[in-house]
Order: sequence, then structure tokens, then C-alpha cells
Amino acid sequence: MVPTTHRAHLAGGFTLIEMLVTLAVLAIVLALAVPSLSDFIDRGRLTSAADTLYADLQFARSEAIRNNQNVLVSFQSGSAWCYGMVLGSSACDCSVTNSAAANYCTLKRISAADFSQVSIPDAASITFAANQTGFDPVRGVALSSGAVTVQSTQGKQATVSLALLGRVSLCSPAGSGFTSAYPSC
Repeated sequence: MVPTTHRAHLAGGFTLIEMLVTLAVLAIVLALAVPSLSDFIDRGRLTSAADTLYADLQFARSEAIRNNQNVLVSFQSGSAWCYGMVLGSSACDCSVTNSAAANYCTLKRISAADFSQVSIPDAASITFAANQTGFDPVRGVALSSGAVTVQSTQGKQATVSLALLGRVSLCSPAGSGFTSAYPSC
């Protein structure tokens, strides 16, 4: 028979060495998982911004047809990037936040604050003439074709393109490291 003091020691719990080994294994697993999690979050932010722009261009087309008026979409790049929509033939300025201003985007306005750590980095990221496009109310065709490229803080990119017939598409530029959600451009 085993003495009671030895039996109490066996049922006690973890030893210091067992706990240190467990913590070391946990630290290794976390060191491997954190970069993957960061990449997953970065891709999610980029996908969200690109999908929203895609849906908003389709919304602008449907609003043009529904209201029987042109819908103009204006873009602005840089750190304070934005885009906005307005009914009619006069473009709006998406950087204007005062709804009483004459050039306010009355139909919809999206800004950099809506999508943290995603940007339209520079003027070359917008290929629409004069940084704007729109839709014809009769046939729903685009007034001009072009594309907008959005970029994450880790440099991944997604491009939302608009064809003259009004077709909106999403793709991932070659070499941008973001090919899982969209086909290559």
C-alpha cells in the first residue's frame, strides 16, 4: 500500500516543468497563428471595401433607371479618399460633409473613415476621366468606363471595373498578393 502523503502528491496537479513546457508550446502556436490572423483581417477589410464599391456602382445604375435621371459617381484618392453619388448632371464633391452645400453627394457618400486601413492610394488608382462616371437612365449604360483600385495597408489590392455597357466586375491585380477572393485582372 502507498503511503497517504505520496498519494496526495500524485493527485496534486501540474509540476513546474509541465507548466513551462505547456507555455512554450502555446507560445510557438501563437507565434505561428498571429501573422496568419493579421493577413486574414487585412484581406477581410480589403474585400469589404471592394465589395461595397461594387454594390454601390450597381446601386447607382439601378437608381438612374428608377429615377429616370443620370446618376453621377465621383471619386477622390489619397489619405482622405472618398466617393459619392448624386442624381442629375452636375457632379458632387465627396469630400464635402455639409449636407446643405450645393455640391454635396446627396444620394450616397462613402469615405476613408468607413473602411479603416483601406485606401485609394493615388490618382493612378482611379482611371475614370475626371475621376467620375455615371449611368444613363434609359439603358443603364455607363457614361464612361474605368476602374478604381483599393489597397490595404499590407499592399494587397482589388480593382472594381466598370464597362461601358454598365457591367461591374471585381479582380485582383497581378502581383498584388490578393488572389483568393477575386480572379486575376
